[in-house]
Amino acid sequence: MVGAPSLADDVAQDEVDTGSQPKRTARHSGKLLVRMPATLHDELAHAAEREGVSLNQFITGVLAGAVEWGTPDERAQARGRPASASGAARITRIALFANLAVVLLAASAAIALLVMAWQDGW
Repeated sequence: MVGAPSLADDVAQDEVDTGSQPKRTARHSGKLLVRMPATLHDELAHAAEREGVSLNQFITGVLAGAVEWGTPDERAQARGRPASASGAARITRIALFANLAVVLLAASAAIALLVMAWQDGW
């Protein structure tokens, strides 16, 4: 076609120099038809139901995580979770490590007390 933009023109329009990273605009519609085994479709639908999100949101979130698209909060939102979900996971991880530290201190104190009692002839 005469006057039709080429792929190079599309790429040139997609990359705008912002000083740090090229800014990209979507070249695709955002719609994708994927053929998959019915059993996989069932499993994905069940997983989405367990997460309490639509199948589309679930698959979008999984794909976003697979290619590390967006920030962790954006990936959580793509899966239909609140943006604070990744923050909640971080807090849970910190609490588990703090719990582990307390358990290790208590175990060390118990061992020290047992050794002292054993030395006193208990």
